[in-house]
Amino acid sequence: LIKTTKKYHVSFMPLKLSETLKDQLPAWLHPGAPPKTYHKGKNRCLEQTHKIKSVQDLRDITMRLTNQRMHQPRAPCPCDKCTEDQLAGCQNPHKCAQTAKNILDNLLPKFNPNTTPRKDNLTLMHRRLEKNARARTQPQGEVLFDPTITARDNLSDCFHIFTLPSRPLQIPAYRLRIPAVNRQMNNEALTIF
Repeated sequence: LIKTTKKYHVSFMPLKLSETLKDQLPAWLHPGAPPKTYHKGKNRCLEQTHKIKSVQDLRDITMRLTNQRMHQPRAPCPCDKCTEDQLAGCQNPHKCAQTAKNILDNLLPKFNPNTTPRKDNLTLMHRRLEKNARARTQPQGEVLFDPTITARDNLSDCFHIFTLPSRPLQIPAYRLRIPAVNRQMNNEALTIF
């Protein structure tokens, strides 16, 4: 299986990820983490004590940093979440939350759950999606092509073959607003059988 994967250049290369899929990605050995994102000493407590496995887990632990009324940036923080973590064996929950925030901040824009890519208006409207669903049940129904490039349902949809793993696209894909100079854009219907 690994030989076939290497032979056909199978790699994880999503064009654009939904927020849900970004949260499902692994926290450790993340595909969008540049070199020197992880530090063994700092991450040990996050892995072992806090049981961090996914990006969603990292986001959950960093939420306390935004609650300025309850959370205090010091080792014996009296907030509920930090107290729970201290009872679980964490020496400095604030430091762990800050480390988790640093990991999230270092993720490339395509994979970072805190960044929202530009809206590209490629996704069909809800009414058109419903019309397509009805058309698929009919023998001669016309389905309008959905040009969305955002992976929404499953991480397995993000694996592609015949890619160049040496040149991964690190920024989210989006549609250009203005066509190239001297380029005619024909808006004609295309029927595919």
